[in-house]
Amino acid sequence: MKTLVLAAAGVIAVIGTAVVTKQESVQADRNLLRVVQIDEMSTARAAHQAVLLGSGEVLITGGCSGGCDTNLRSTELYEPSTRVFRPAAAMATARSSHVAVPLTDGRVLVAGGWSERRATRSAEIYDPGSNRFVAAGGLTVERAAPTASRLPDGRVLIAGGQTSEFEPLASAELFDPSSSSFSSTASMSVPRVGHAAVSLADGRVLITGGRIARRGEILYSAEIFDPSTNQFQPTGDMSSPRHKHAAALLPDGRVLVVGGSDVRDQRGRYRSSEIYDPATGEFTDGPDMSWPRFKLPHAVAVLPSGAVLVAGGAARLELYAPGSQTFVPVEGELSGPREFATASLLPSGEVLVLGGYDEQIRVSASSWLVRVP
Repeated sequence: MKTLVLAAAGVIAVIGTAVVTKQESVQADRNLLRVVQIDEMSTARAAHQAVLLGSGEVLITGGCSGGCDTNLRSTELYEPSTRVFRPAAAMATARSSHVAVPLTDGRVLVAGGWSERRATRSAEIYDPGSNRFVAAGGLTVERAAPTASRLPDGRVLIAGGQTSEFEPLASAELFDPSSSSFSSTASMSVPRVGHAAVSLADGRVLITGGRIARRGEILYSAEIFDPSTNQFQPTGDMSSPRHKHAAALLPDGRVLVVGGSDVRDQRGRYRSSEIYDPATGEFTDGPDMSWPRFKLPHAVAVLPSGAVLVAGGAARLELYAPGSQTFVPVEGELSGPREFATASLLPSGEVLVLGGYDEQIRVSASSWLVRVP
């Protein structure tokens, strides 16, 4: 177990010497900031999913292992009070690059992804009370790497992704928990994979970027799904074409979009960010991050303070402070760039960072706990 030094949004904390300076952008009258390596997961995972349960535990499902060439059926639970991982029930289908969404009744929908080198239609529901997965019908089409967003009425929107032939999808569908079934809904304006989805304060869903074809262009465009009409509507374009990026809802209702890459993929990674304002339907340029990052769709977390922790796509973490509109790096390195890792906000305000792989596609079981008051 190893403790690192963290500098965040005007606060510098040195573990062991308790040296703290305070600036206006962050409340520094709480405990020291720190990043701590904890016990490893039972299995190395990347392109997995991590979902906070009502009990405060985190359910970790699937992912890939080895050189990301093997999909996993296994799942595990993280217990924050003991910082221990323990095995949970196995899924019926091995999967990576899938979706996992907490339902309003506390169960978790798991759907799609890559399974045995093919995109799958398989869906199942995890019940924390019984520690069991049960079948949940099936997606209307096979999908790997779609996005999933829970709507205000409890339904789940699943959009885009790609087929077994790596062709991006424009189609979308809705999961109804009351009938445990999927049904087609309106399609997006264009096919998208490697896109990002974020629920807005008014219940609509913003979809940004992605790739339009297997070897096609990367998209500037964005659109919004309105659950009252079950339709997608165009909105303003981003400043840069992006895929494999991340998006997070800010406390004021705007959306922070970070990182990703252009058509060059690894060689075209971005440091840039932009901000979407639902009131105007427009994107504006945000500050640059300290490092270029991509493959981080589930590796950002909005903290209770409103700051956004960016934990994936690079070997270092950083914080976006909405008040000062700046990114501030976290001192110390993780074990590699953590591509396709996850970052989960815990009830304590800590963030659990799990797995991912490095630039040589070496999948990791390492886990970190980030405390940011």
